[in-house]
Amino acid sequence: MKFFRVMSIFLVAGTLLAAEKTISLDVQNADIRTVLRAFSRVAEVNIVATPNVKGTVTFSVKNVPWKEAFKSLLDAYSLAYTEQKNIITVMTQDEYSKVRDVSGLEMKIFRIKYLKASDVAPVVEGLLSSRGKMKVEASTNSLVITDLPDNIYKIENFLSGMDKPARQVQIQVKVVEVDYDAARSLGINWVVAKNHPTDRVGVRLSNDASIAGAKTNLSIGTIINGISIDNVLQALENESKANIISAPSIMVADNNKAKIVSGKKVPVVTKDISGNTVVQFFDAAIKLEVTPHITPDGNIAMELHPQVSDIAGYSPSGQPIISNQEAETKLTIKDGETIVLGGVVKETKRRGNAGFPFLRKIPVLNLLFSNNEKASSKVELMVFVTPRIVGDEAMNSMEESNKMEPSTSKTENTVAPEVKESKE
Repeated sequence: MKFFRVMSIFLVAGTLLAAEKTISLDVQNADIRTVLRAFSRVAEVNIVATPNVKGTVTFSVKNVPWKEAFKSLLDAYSLAYTEQKNIITVMTQDEYSKVRDVSGLEMKIFRIKYLKASDVAPVVEGLLSSRGKMKVEASTNSLVITDLPDNIYKIENFLSGMDKPARQVQIQVKVVEVDYDAARSLGINWVVAKNHPTDRVGVRLSNDASIAGAKTNLSIGTIINGISIDNVLQALENESKANIISAPSIMVADNNKAKIVSGKKVPVVTKDISGNTVVQFFDAAIKLEVTPHITPDGNIAMELHPQVSDIAGYSPSGQPIISNQEAETKLTIKDGETIVLGGVVKETKRRGNAGFPFLRKIPVLNLLFSNNEKASSKVELMVFVTPRIVGDEAMNSMEESNKMEPSTSKTENTVAPEVKESKE
């Protein structure tokens, strides 16, 4: 009896598809696959059902366009479909969700040249659509992105503007011991805040210990315009009034931190909780951390963190006492201008005895034939920091050399059927 009912469905459908392709169905507990075949005959399209589409349906429509009736049936029984060319695939909602995740998406590998892919990833993630996905490949410094084609295009334009060689700053440092009196005439403006707006300078000084026989007032200044500090130091060195301890130079990318250390490590013998002898090494050195930022007007905003450590003296047990003083400051200077760190003044006292040999050692006679001499000298430890922006010509040549290589890899498309929801 069920067989004749289904056959009557096909007959009714066949008579109604003449021009408008409408359909009339009245079924009770009919197999869903049989009903889908009726729709296939009416619409003259290929309808395929996945294996998970099964069960019976009760459905009744009269003179309804077949597509509307078809969607209503799928909605009523929580089914969905995709359509590609002339084939309609009916599936469950779970299957539909999986197909939709990859439908119409494009996958592209972006190889990052100058930046770290992990640093760029958080920004790119904000550009993804709700269906987009991204994976960071640290081994190749790449981003693997799957998203809609329009979004892939936007991300590509964004990365082409971001992934460029960072501008470089060369930082030249000179650590110099200068005769205290000569240091006063170097042409240094120690009142930095007087020549710079207050929002460009913020100095914090920290003294962990006072150096025996030394003044510890770390200060920051700049060279007065028109004075060549290199020529001045060379002249003082020729007069034995200056001693250049070290002159390191380092190249650093814009907005990155550079660290320079000049000094030595001092061993200190201690005991652990078990009474074992432990040797620890402490820095007696000048440490300088510099973070430059090139401003749009061609100046350099500097973040400086100098730290000066030295041997302050010795404990009764003979262990060295390490003093430390540091400062933090932010200031903006011109390209090639020199910043001076000073304030560490050391005084050395010497005693001597001169006179005639033998006679100056004889009591009473030594008063006539000997002379006690006392001498002292003061030197100031100074650090000269000169940042210079590396010429744009070098940066342009780097970009030109990489124009032959595309910034992104080949495109791989994930092609899937056009997905259409069961609801209009």
